[in-house]
Amino acid sequence: MQTIRNLGGRDRFLVAVTLLVLTCATPSQALCASSNLWVGFVAQDGIESYTSKQLKKSGMPTPTYLSTYGTASGLAFDKSKDLWVVAEEDEVVEFTPAQLKNLKNDPNPTPGVIITSTATFGQLSGCNFDHQGNLWVTNPGNSAIYELSKAQLDAGSGEITPPIVITSPEMDGSLFVTFDADGNAWLPSQFDNTVLEFSASQLTSSGSKSPTIVLSDDGSGTSLDYPEELAFDKNGNLWVPNYFSDTVVEYAKDQLTTTGNPAPAVKLSSAIFNGPWGLAFNPKGSLAIVNYRDGAIAIFTEKQIKTSGAPIPKVSLTGTHDENFQTVFGPSS
Repeated sequence: MQTIRNLGGRDRFLVAVTLLVLTCATPSQALCASSNLWVGFVAQDGIESYTSKQLKKSGMPTPTYLSTYGTASGLAFDKSKDLWVVAEEDEVVEFTPAQLKNLKNDPNPTPGVIITSTATFGQLSGCNFDHQGNLWVTNPGNSAIYELSKAQLDAGSGEITPPIVITSPEMDGSLFVTFDADGNAWLPSQFDNTVLEFSASQLTSSGSKSPTIVLSDDGSGTSLDYPEELAFDKNGNLWVPNYFSDTVVEYAKDQLTTTGNPAPAVKLSSAIFNGPWGLAFNPKGSLAIVNYRDGAIAIFTEKQIKTSGAPIPKVSLTGTHDENFQTVFGPSS
């Protein structure tokens, strides 16, 4: 086999792209080569973006600000680097890359796309893209998740009917959704302290469905205690922040195959945790955790999160607002 060094220019480029795709844990992390941290918050109706340079040392840096005309509870970048935002709990809006790059001059741009669904939307929360480029949005009030198809997103602003609506009595306060490498959807159910999986085959049609896998607390009362934004690392392990117990846990990939109450493979605690809520991985495998109560941001290196304990964050940022919500890494602003 040829080494990358010995390949021609075009082949080196293709191999590099392939390696990049393979190291992205989920479809929603297709932009994992970008390392700006984007944080939505519901208290001040907006989104903050921290550059990779600002994330290298502790302190209270001034983020770039994107004003929205309502709460920013859900954030997701598509493959074209458009930012899709759940705003005001009943609309999904899109901001273009050009608008994001111009935020320092215009922090209050008009969304390029505004999607509503009067008959369906109502109390929207987190969102994420699946493998096919469809955007899935959670509705904790209705115990449902909605698919907004890629075709509907491409069509632009308008009133739509989600082609797929999945409900389940087991979704009890499910604020977020993420996808594993096989296209299965995973959701936290905060009010009954569980994590749910709906298989990719279940996501092809509407209906009331039971999850294929349910993970419950291991009996300690701290492994799943009001779980919030979920994220997969590059090895397929699932990470969960727990709002009440101030812990962040990892379930190893082989623990995600059956229903049960396994002890997490890794459990992190830290003096900086104060209602951990948002969670995301950067391209190097470092883990960013954002508090809901005080807005503080903790960043741990990949090495620091390999085993349980109370590591001191590599970087601690004070943050500027509380009630921070969905957190993603994405392109530069």
